[in-house]
Amino acid sequence: MTLTAKNHKSGKVVGGYRLIIGYLGIFLIVTGIAMLLPLLTLFAFPEEGAYAHYFYIPGLASVAVGVGLFLSIFRHEKGRLGKHQDSVLLVLIWLISILVSSIPFLLRGGMSFTDSIFETTSAYSSTGFTLFDFSSDVAPKCYIVYRSVLIFLGGIGLVLVVTSAISDRYGLKLYTAEGHNDKLMPNLAKSARLILGIYTGYIILGGLGLWLIGGMNLFDSFNHSTACLATGGFSSRAGGFYEIMTADYAAGITNEIGLHVNPLGIEIVSSILMLLGGTNFLIHMFIFSAKFKKIGKDCEFRFMVIMFIIFIPIFFAAVYFSNLESYTPLQSFRYGTYVFISSITTSGFANFPSIPSLGPVTLTLIIIMTIIGGGMGSTSGGVKQYRLIVALKSFYWSIKERGASKRKIFPHNIARLGEIKEVSSEEITDSYNYIFLYVLIVVVASLMQVLIANGQGLMLNGHPITFADTMFEFANGISSCGLSNGLSALRDPWINWITIIGMFLGRLEIYAVQLAINRGIRDIARKETY
Repeated sequence: MTLTAKNHKSGKVVGGYRLIIGYLGIFLIVTGIAMLLPLLTLFAFPEEGAYAHYFYIPGLASVAVGVGLFLSIFRHEKGRLGKHQDSVLLVLIWLISILVSSIPFLLRGGMSFTDSIFETTSAYSSTGFTLFDFSSDVAPKCYIVYRSVLIFLGGIGLVLVVTSAISDRYGLKLYTAEGHNDKLMPNLAKSARLILGIYTGYIILGGLGLWLIGGMNLFDSFNHSTACLATGGFSSRAGGFYEIMTADYAAGITNEIGLHVNPLGIEIVSSILMLLGGTNFLIHMFIFSAKFKKIGKDCEFRFMVIMFIIFIPIFFAAVYFSNLESYTPLQSFRYGTYVFISSITTSGFANFPSIPSLGPVTLTLIIIMTIIGGGMGSTSGGVKQYRLIVALKSFYWSIKERGASKRKIFPHNIARLGEIKEVSSEEITDSYNYIFLYVLIVVVASLMQVLIANGQGLMLNGHPITFADTMFEFANGISSCGLSNGLSALRDPWINWITIIGMFLGRLEIYAVQLAINRGIRDIARKETY
C-alpha cells in the first residue's frame, strides 16, 4: 500500500522535532486552560476583577498558539519519534508549561522572573516552597486558586491529564517517563481517567472532611485538600495549618455552618490525605475492590508500616528531648507524628511553630525521610520506597548467598502490587545507581549553595548559613517536600535557581532529564543515537 493511499490527511509524514512541536501545542492548550480556571473565582469574589487580565491574556494566547501548532503539524500523517526523543518531549513539556504558567505571577508585580519561575516550579513539582506575597490582609483568592490548579496538574502529572483525553503510540512512553509506572486498566486513556477520577474524588472528600471535621472554611478546606493529596505543601494562609489551628482556634472563628476550628480533626484528615497521596494508585484500586490480602503483602505497604513502628517513637523522642522546657509529651508526640507523615510522603505541611523549634536531630530525620519519599506511582517525591526496598533486599540476598552452597539457588522475589515479582540484576543495579546519583546531587548542590551564601555574607535566622542549612533546604526541594528553614525566602537568585533545578530534576526523576540532554546534544552535533 502506498503512503498516499493509507494516509487520509496528506501525503506528508511528520516526525522527529516537528512532531514534538505538534505535541507541545496540545500541552500549551492545557496550560492556557489552567490559567483561565482561576477566573471562576470572580463569581464568588467579583472584587478581584482587577487581576483578571493577568490570567486571560496569557491564557488565551497560550491556547491560540497551542491550537496553531497542533493544527499545523497534525494535518499530516504522524511519523515516529527517534530514540529518547520521548524524553526530549517530556522535558520540553514541563519546561514550557513552567515558563508560560509563571506569567500571571510576574504580571502581578512583587515577584521577579526568578521568583515567578521558582513559585511555578514549586507548584508543578508539588513541592510547596513559596515566595508568594501574603503581606496584605487578604491575599488574592484567584492566585491562591491558581496555585492549587498548578499543584493539581503537577501532582497528578501533565501527561496523565492529556492522556485521559487522548492516547496514541507515544502516550505510554510519556506516561511511564513521568512517573506513572503502573496502568490500572489495559487501555491507557481509561487508566488515566480512572486515576483522575480517584484523585478528584479524594480532594472532594478531603475538602468536606476539613470543613465538617476540621472546622475550616470552604475556601481553605478545598485548597488544603488539593495540596495535601498532591503532597505539595501549599497553603491558602501565610502560616499554613499552624495558623488556622492556633490563631483561628484562639479567636473562636467559625466556618460557614458555625463549626469551630478542630485542630485534632485537621491533623487527622490532612494526615490521611497525605498518606493517600503518597501511595501507589493501584493500591487504591485494591482498597476499592476489597483486595486487602494483596495490600497486606505489598512490599511498599509493609515497608511503610515498619517505618511507622520504628520512626514515630524516634521522632517523638527527638522533638521532646530537644524542647524539654517548651513542649509537653503530648505536643511532642503530635508534632513528631505529623512531621514524620509530612516528610515521608514529601508533603511539607506543618502543625508546629517553626522548623528550627523541632531541634537538630529532627531536622536530620526529616532529610532522611524526604530522600526516601513515598510509593512508586504516587504523587510524592524522593527516591521512592520501592527502589530502597530493592536495594535493601539485594543486600540481604547477597549476605544470604555468600554463606550458602554455590549450587543452591535463591529466588529474588518481591511481593509488589498483588503479584510476586522476580527482581532482575538490572533492576537492582538501577536502584543502587539512582539512590547514589540522588544523594550525590543533594550533596553537590548543597555545597554550591553554602559557598554562594557565605560568599555573599547571607544570614539565616541571625547566623551564618551552614552546609546543614542548605542540605535541609535542597533535600526538601529535590524530594518535592517543601518543609523550609527559610533559605529560599531570602530570594537569592543563584541559590534559588539551584533549588529550581533540583525541584525539576526530582519531579522528572533525573533519568528522563539525563536522556533528554544526551539526545539533544547528539542531535545538535548530528551524531547518530544508538
